[in-house]
Amino acid sequence: MDVARQQDLQNQIAARVAESMADVDWAEATLFLLQVGDVSRTWVDALDAAGSAKQDLATPDVAALGTQLREAMADPERGTWFSLVLTLSSDGSFTARFNGERRVFDDAASPFEATGDDVVPSDADYAADLERFPRAEKYRPEWLPEGVTPAAPTAPTASGSPAAPAATTTPAAILPASLAGLADRWGWPGVLASIAQQTAASPVASSPEATPADESDAPELTLGHVALRVRDAVVLDVIAPHRVATLLRLHAEAVDAGVLPAVDAVESVDPELGLEEARVASPEVVPAVEAAVAGVIDAIVAEHLRAVLT
Repeated sequence: MDVARQQDLQNQIAARVAESMADVDWAEATLFLLQVGDVSRTWVDALDAAGSAKQDLATPDVAALGTQLREAMADPERGTWFSLVLTLSSDGSFTARFNGERRVFDDAASPFEATGDDVVPSDADYAADLERFPRAEKYRPEWLPEGVTPAAPTAPTASGSPAAPAATTTPAAILPASLAGLADRWGWPGVLASIAQQTAASPVASSPEATPADESDAPELTLGHVALRVRDAVVLDVIAPHRVATLLRLHAEAVDAGVLPAVDAVESVDPELGLEEARVASPEVVPAVEAAVAGVIDAIVAEHLRAVLT
Protein backbone atom coordinates (compact mmCIF):
# COMPACT_ATOMS: atom_id res chain seq x y z
CA MET A 1 0.00 0.00 0.00
CA ASP A 2 1.12 3.53 -0.77
CA VAL A 3 0.96 5.17 2.67
CA ALA A 4 2.01 8.56 1.31
CA ARG A 5 -0.83 8.41 -1.22
CA GLN A 6 -3.31 7.50 1.52
CA GLN A 7 -2.18 10.42 3.68
CA ASP A 8 -2.35 12.83 0.75
CA LEU A 9 -5.93 11.80 -0.01
CA GLN A 10 -6.93 12.19 3.64
CA ASN A 11 -5.32 15.65 3.64
CA GLN A 12 -7.31 16.58 0.53
CA ILE A 13 -10.56 15.38 2.10
CA ALA A 14 -9.86 17.38 5.26
CA ALA A 15 -9.10 20.45 3.14
CA ARG A 16 -12.40 20.07 1.27
CA VAL A 17 -14.27 19.92 4.57
CA ALA A 18 -12.51 23.07 5.79
CA GLU A 19 -13.29 24.85 2.52
CA SER A 20 -16.98 23.98 2.88
CA MET A 21 -16.95 25.66 6.33
CA ALA A 22 -15.41 28.92 5.10
CA ASP A 23 -18.45 31.00 6.05
CA VAL A 24 -19.17 29.17 9.32
CA ASP A 25 -17.93 29.98 12.83
CA TRP A 26 -16.71 26.52 13.77
CA ALA A 27 -14.18 24.84 16.03
CA GLU A 28 -14.65 21.16 15.17
CA ALA A 29 -16.29 19.45 12.22
CA THR A 30 -17.02 15.77 11.67
CA LEU A 31 -17.37 14.31 8.19
CA PHE A 32 -19.32 11.09 7.71
CA LEU A 33 -18.70 9.32 4.41
CA LEU A 34 -20.14 5.95 3.44
CA GLN A 35 -19.37 4.17 0.19
CA VAL A 36 -20.61 0.65 -0.52
CA GLY A 37 -21.23 -0.59 -4.04
CA ASP A 38 -23.00 2.21 -5.89
CA VAL A 39 -24.25 3.86 -2.69
CA SER A 40 -22.37 6.97 -1.56
CA ARG A 41 -23.51 9.36 1.18
CA THR A 42 -21.80 12.33 2.80
CA TRP A 43 -22.84 14.58 5.65
CA VAL A 44 -21.14 16.94 8.10
CA ASP A 45 -21.71 17.97 11.71
CA ALA A 46 -19.90 20.90 13.32
CA LEU A 47 -19.57 22.64 16.67
CA ASP A 48 -18.45 26.16 17.51
CA ALA A 49 -16.01 27.00 20.31
CA ALA A 50 -18.86 27.04 22.85
CA GLY A 51 -19.91 23.52 21.88
CA SER A 52 -23.06 24.58 20.03
CA ALA A 53 -24.07 22.68 16.91
CA LYS A 54 -24.03 24.52 13.59
CA GLN A 55 -27.00 24.18 11.28
CA ASP A 56 -27.56 24.01 7.49
CA LEU A 57 -24.00 23.05 6.64
CA ALA A 58 -22.82 22.63 3.07
CA THR A 59 -21.86 19.13 1.97
CA PRO A 60 -18.26 18.99 0.74
CA ASP A 61 -17.57 17.29 -2.58
CA VAL A 62 -15.41 14.41 -1.35
CA ALA A 63 -17.03 11.37 -2.98
CA ALA A 64 -14.37 10.99 -5.69
CA LEU A 65 -11.57 11.44 -3.17
CA GLY A 66 -13.25 8.86 -0.95
CA THR A 67 -13.35 6.38 -3.81
CA GLN A 68 -9.67 6.96 -4.48
CA LEU A 69 -8.88 6.50 -0.79
CA ARG A 70 -10.81 3.22 -0.66
CA GLU A 71 -8.80 1.99 -3.62
CA ALA A 72 -5.51 3.16 -2.11
CA MET A 73 -6.29 1.41 1.18
CA ALA A 74 -7.61 -1.82 -0.36
CA ASP A 75 -5.84 -4.96 0.79
CA PRO A 76 -5.94 -8.22 -1.22
CA GLU A 77 -7.15 -10.16 1.83
CA ARG A 78 -8.86 -7.55 4.02
CA GLY A 79 -10.71 -5.59 1.34
CA THR A 80 -11.33 -1.94 2.18
CA TRP A 81 -13.48 0.25 4.39
CA PHE A 82 -17.21 0.92 4.11
CA SER A 83 -17.35 4.20 6.00
CA LEU A 84 -15.08 6.99 7.16
CA VAL A 85 -15.49 9.40 10.07
CA LEU A 86 -13.05 12.30 9.84
CA THR A 87 -12.96 14.77 12.73
CA LEU A 88 -11.31 18.08 11.86
CA SER A 89 -10.29 20.96 14.12
CA SER A 90 -10.26 24.53 12.86
CA ASP A 91 -6.47 24.56 13.29
CA GLY A 92 -6.23 21.98 10.50
CA SER A 93 -5.47 18.89 12.58
CA PHE A 94 -7.70 15.87 12.05
CA THR A 95 -8.22 12.22 12.87
CA ALA A 96 -9.72 9.64 10.53
CA ARG A 97 -11.45 6.43 11.61
CA PHE A 98 -12.45 3.70 9.20
CA ASN A 99 -15.13 1.02 9.50
CA GLY A 100 -14.79 -2.13 7.46
CA GLU A 101 -16.60 -4.51 9.78
CA ARG A 102 -20.09 -3.14 10.51
CA ARG A 103 -23.06 -2.41 8.30
CA VAL A 104 -23.28 1.27 7.42
CA PHE A 105 -26.41 3.30 8.08
CA ASP A 106 -27.44 6.83 7.22
CA ASP A 107 -28.24 8.25 10.64
CA ALA A 108 -25.79 10.78 12.06
CA ALA A 109 -27.45 10.23 15.42
CA SER A 110 -26.61 6.54 15.53
CA PRO A 111 -24.25 3.99 13.95
CA PHE A 112 -26.73 1.17 14.52
CA GLU A 113 -29.86 1.91 12.48
CA ALA A 114 -31.21 3.72 9.45
CA THR A 115 -33.56 6.68 9.62
CA GLY A 116 -35.57 5.37 6.68
CA ASP A 117 -35.24 8.72 4.92
CA ASP A 118 -32.39 7.85 2.60
CA VAL A 119 -30.97 4.92 0.69
CA VAL A 120 -28.66 2.67 2.68
CA PRO A 121 -26.50 -0.11 1.26
CA SER A 122 -28.39 -3.34 0.61
CA ASP A 123 -27.01 -6.87 0.61
CA ALA A 124 -26.69 -6.54 -3.16
CA ASP A 125 -24.57 -3.41 -2.69
CA TYR A 126 -22.28 -5.22 -0.24
CA ALA A 127 -22.04 -8.17 -2.64
CA ALA A 128 -21.03 -5.84 -5.47
CA ASP A 129 -18.52 -4.16 -3.19
CA LEU A 130 -16.99 -7.52 -2.29
CA GLU A 131 -16.66 -8.35 -5.96
CA ARG A 132 -14.64 -5.18 -6.37
CA PHE A 133 -12.70 -5.47 -3.11
CA PRO A 134 -12.57 -9.20 -2.23
CA ARG A 135 -11.80 -10.45 1.26
CA ALA A 136 -10.26 -13.65 2.51
CA GLU A 137 -12.74 -15.71 4.50
CA LYS A 138 -11.02 -14.98 7.81
CA TYR A 139 -11.59 -11.23 7.33
CA ARG A 140 -15.20 -11.55 6.27
CA PRO A 141 -17.80 -10.48 8.89
CA GLU A 142 -20.53 -13.08 9.38
CA TRP A 143 -23.29 -10.69 8.30
CA LEU A 144 -21.81 -10.06 4.84
CA PRO A 145 -23.97 -11.62 2.11
CA GLU A 146 -23.16 -15.07 0.80
CA GLY A 147 -22.49 -15.88 -2.81
CA VAL A 148 -19.35 -13.79 -3.28
CA THR A 149 -16.12 -15.66 -3.78
CA PRO A 150 -13.59 -14.75 -1.08
CA ALA A 151 -10.08 -13.67 -1.98
CA ALA A 152 -7.95 -16.61 -3.02
CA PRO A 153 -4.99 -17.49 -0.78
CA THR A 154 -1.69 -16.36 -2.25
CA ALA A 155 0.65 -19.01 -0.86
CA PRO A 156 0.39 -22.65 -2.02
CA THR A 157 1.03 -25.61 0.24
CA ALA A 158 4.04 -27.87 -0.14
CA SER A 159 2.01 -30.06 -2.50
CA GLY A 160 1.32 -27.09 -4.75
CA SER A 161 -2.39 -26.86 -3.93
CA PRO A 162 -3.86 -23.64 -2.54
CA ALA A 163 -3.60 -23.24 1.20
CA ALA A 164 -6.79 -23.41 3.21
CA PRO A 165 -7.90 -20.12 4.74
CA ALA A 166 -6.33 -19.54 8.11
CA ALA A 167 -8.63 -19.46 11.11
CA THR A 168 -9.42 -16.01 12.36
CA THR A 169 -7.27 -14.99 15.32
CA THR A 170 -9.87 -12.70 16.85
CA PRO A 171 -13.10 -14.34 18.03
CA ALA A 172 -16.33 -12.40 18.07
CA ALA A 173 -16.84 -10.48 21.29
CA ILE A 174 -19.40 -12.03 23.62
CA LEU A 175 -21.18 -10.74 26.69
CA PRO A 176 -20.02 -11.82 30.14
CA ALA A 177 -22.66 -13.82 32.02
CA SER A 178 -23.37 -10.84 34.28
CA LEU A 179 -24.29 -8.75 31.23
CA ALA A 180 -26.32 -11.39 29.40
CA GLY A 181 -29.38 -9.16 29.67
CA LEU A 182 -27.88 -6.94 26.96
CA ALA A 183 -28.11 -9.68 24.34
CA ASP A 184 -30.18 -8.43 21.39
CA ARG A 185 -30.73 -5.07 23.08
CA TRP A 186 -30.59 -2.09 20.75
CA GLY A 187 -27.06 -1.00 19.91
CA TRP A 188 -25.18 -3.47 22.06
CA PRO A 189 -24.56 -6.02 19.28
CA GLY A 190 -22.94 -3.12 17.41
CA VAL A 191 -20.78 -2.39 20.45
CA LEU A 192 -19.72 -6.05 20.51
CA ALA A 193 -18.80 -5.89 16.83
CA SER A 194 -16.77 -2.74 17.42
CA ILE A 195 -14.94 -4.35 20.35
CA ALA A 196 -13.93 -7.28 18.15
CA GLN A 197 -12.85 -4.92 15.37
CA GLN A 198 -10.86 -2.60 17.63
CA THR A 199 -9.22 -5.54 19.41
CA ALA A 200 -8.11 -6.95 16.06
CA ALA A 201 -6.50 -3.59 15.29
CA SER A 202 -4.71 -3.47 18.66
CA PRO A 203 -1.35 -5.06 19.51
CA VAL A 204 -2.74 -8.11 21.32
CA ALA A 205 -0.32 -10.97 21.95
CA SER A 206 -0.57 -14.32 23.65
CA SER A 207 0.77 -13.09 26.99
CA PRO A 208 -1.50 -11.16 29.37
CA GLU A 209 1.50 -9.74 31.22
CA ALA A 210 2.83 -7.72 28.32
CA THR A 211 1.95 -7.22 24.69
CA PRO A 212 4.06 -5.83 21.88
CA ALA A 213 3.36 -2.28 20.83
CA ASP A 214 2.94 -1.09 17.26
CA GLU A 215 6.61 -0.20 16.82
CA SER A 216 9.48 -2.53 17.62
CA ASP A 217 11.26 0.09 19.73
CA ALA A 218 8.13 1.20 21.62
CA PRO A 219 7.58 0.16 25.25
CA GLU A 220 5.56 -2.98 25.86
CA LEU A 221 1.88 -2.61 26.62
CA THR A 222 0.29 -4.38 29.56
CA LEU A 223 -3.08 -6.03 29.19
CA GLY A 224 -4.58 -3.10 31.09
CA HIS A 225 -3.12 -0.66 28.57
CA VAL A 226 -4.54 -2.66 25.68
CA ALA A 227 -7.96 -2.79 27.36
CA LEU A 228 -7.99 1.00 27.73
CA ARG A 229 -6.87 1.43 24.14
CA VAL A 230 -9.65 -0.83 22.88
CA ARG A 231 -12.28 0.85 25.08
CA ASP A 232 -11.27 4.31 23.89
CA ALA A 233 -11.30 3.16 20.26
CA VAL A 234 -14.79 1.69 20.67
CA VAL A 235 -16.08 4.96 22.15
CA LEU A 236 -14.52 6.91 19.28
CA ASP A 237 -16.05 4.45 16.83
CA VAL A 238 -19.67 4.12 17.92
CA ILE A 239 -20.40 6.88 20.45
CA ALA A 240 -18.28 10.02 20.17
CA PRO A 241 -18.95 10.93 16.50
CA HIS A 242 -22.73 10.71 16.88
CA ARG A 243 -25.55 12.57 18.56
CA VAL A 244 -25.81 11.98 22.29
CA ALA A 245 -28.94 9.97 21.46
CA THR A 246 -26.71 6.95 20.84
CA LEU A 247 -25.15 7.16 24.30
CA LEU A 248 -28.53 7.74 25.95
CA ARG A 249 -30.14 4.81 24.15
CA LEU A 250 -27.29 2.43 25.04
CA HIS A 251 -27.64 3.51 28.66
CA ALA A 252 -31.43 3.16 28.62
CA GLU A 253 -31.18 -0.36 27.21
CA ALA A 254 -28.71 -1.31 29.94
CA VAL A 255 -31.00 0.15 32.61
CA ASP A 256 -34.00 -1.73 31.22
CA ALA A 257 -31.94 -4.93 31.19
CA GLY A 258 -31.09 -4.48 34.87
CA VAL A 259 -27.39 -4.04 34.11
CA LEU A 260 -27.10 -0.38 35.15
CA PRO A 261 -28.95 1.84 37.62
CA ALA A 262 -30.85 4.84 36.33
CA VAL A 263 -29.21 8.28 36.28
CA ASP A 264 -31.23 11.16 37.71
CA ALA A 265 -32.50 13.77 35.24
CA VAL A 266 -31.32 11.82 32.21
CA GLU A 267 -34.60 12.68 30.50
CA SER A 268 -33.58 16.36 30.58
CA VAL A 269 -30.77 15.78 28.06
CA ASP A 270 -31.64 16.83 24.50
CA PRO A 271 -30.89 13.73 22.39
CA GLU A 272 -30.36 15.82 19.26
CA LEU A 273 -27.24 17.46 20.67
CA GLY A 274 -23.76 16.31 19.78
CA LEU A 275 -21.84 14.63 22.57
CA GLU A 276 -19.60 17.62 23.31
CA GLU A 277 -22.56 19.99 23.20
CA ALA A 278 -24.52 17.73 25.55
CA ARG A 279 -21.65 17.67 28.04
CA VAL A 280 -21.74 21.47 28.18
CA ALA A 281 -25.53 21.64 28.41
CA SER A 282 -25.88 18.87 31.03
CA PRO A 283 -22.58 18.71 32.93
CA GLU A 284 -24.02 16.73 35.84
CA VAL A 285 -25.87 14.13 33.79
CA VAL A 286 -24.01 13.31 30.59
CA PRO A 287 -20.63 12.48 32.21
CA ALA A 288 -22.43 10.15 34.63
CA VAL A 289 -24.11 8.35 31.73
CA GLU A 290 -20.79 8.18 29.87
CA ALA A 291 -19.04 6.67 32.88
CA ALA A 292 -21.77 4.07 33.34
CA VAL A 293 -21.74 2.96 29.71
CA ALA A 294 -17.93 2.98 29.64
CA GLY A 295 -17.93 0.68 32.67
CA VAL A 296 -20.06 -1.85 30.81
CA ILE A 297 -17.82 -1.61 27.75
CA ASP A 298 -14.78 -2.13 30.00
CA ALA A 299 -16.28 -5.35 31.35
CA ILE A 300 -16.98 -6.68 27.85
CA VAL A 301 -13.50 -5.71 26.63
CA ALA A 302 -11.90 -7.48 29.60
CA GLU A 303 -13.88 -10.65 28.89
CA HIS A 304 -13.02 -10.48 25.20
CA LEU A 305 -9.31 -9.99 25.83
CA ARG A 306 -9.31 -12.99 28.16
CA ALA A 307 -10.81 -15.03 25.33
CA VAL A 308 -8.28 -13.70 22.83
CA LEU A 309 -5.34 -14.42 25.12
CA THR A 310 -6.46 -17.87 26.24
